[in-house]
Amino acid sequence: MAQTDATVPLRLRWEENTAPALEAAIARDPVVVLPVGSVEQHGRHVPVGCDARSAEAVVLRAAEGLTGREPPVLVLPTLWYGYSPHHMAFRGTVTLQSDTFLRVVQDIVESVLAHGVRRVAIVNGHGGNVSSLDVVASRLGHAWHGRARIAVVTYYQLAAPRLAEFRESGPGGMGHACEFETSVQLALNPGLVRMEAAVSWYPEPPSPRQSTDLFGASLVRSYHDFRDLSPSGTFGDPSLASPAKGETILRICVDELRAFLAEFAGWPMT
Repeated sequence: MAQTDATVPLRLRWEENTAPALEAAIARDPVVVLPVGSVEQHGRHVPVGCDARSAEAVVLRAAEGLTGREPPVLVLPTLWYGYSPHHMAFRGTVTLQSDTFLRVVQDIVESVLAHGVRRVAIVNGHGGNVSSLDVVASRLGHAWHGRARIAVVTYYQLAAPRLAEFRESGPGGMGHACEFETSVQLALNPGLVRMEAAVSWYPEPPSPRQSTDLFGASLVRSYHDFRDLSPSGTFGDPSLASPAKGETILRICVDELRAFLAEFAGWPMT
């Protein structure tokens, strides 16, 4: 007997399902996840697809750990392009303008909401996207209040409470193409990382109230072009990176994201 779309196993990746299968899945009130990254320079040693690849890997691993649970988790195709004008002085960077990026993310999420999805988690892998994604979450949260919930998570911030488990560098050592990001890429894509070309660089922000570290607190915000702070495009110390450290970081981020997605599935609409 032929299987109906309601009985065909649901695939984790949104794009691998048929429209009727997704209709049946949406009736089960799924959590839908949108990984967002960027295509931008990452020093002389890490590929330009670093942020998108990292966000996607964390999302897929976290979602796979929730397979078979109700409600289901569905992962949208990764949005590779983000907001990266501060990297444009370095070859290979491809950026959207801020209004374009906002519109693209908003259109993707609203398309999903229009089909009846009520919970969308945007998982970000690029610091330059944060402020724009906060705007999207606020806009859509207001427009869809009582009908849907939108959450934004920057994957690497999930590791912040457990830095002591893997960090060796001091302040400034984890910034961009650094101990953290290089380790993650060595774990995910070792054949694409050129450690012999890696350059360590601790930039000096213009104010002691600002930080160039992924986990530093910036009390003052302003625009900084990467070429003004680093000749190589690196912030931090990639010499401390290792595949084992990358696996530790990924495990922590995946565990934390998995826990959040399970929690998010139960958020009320108000």
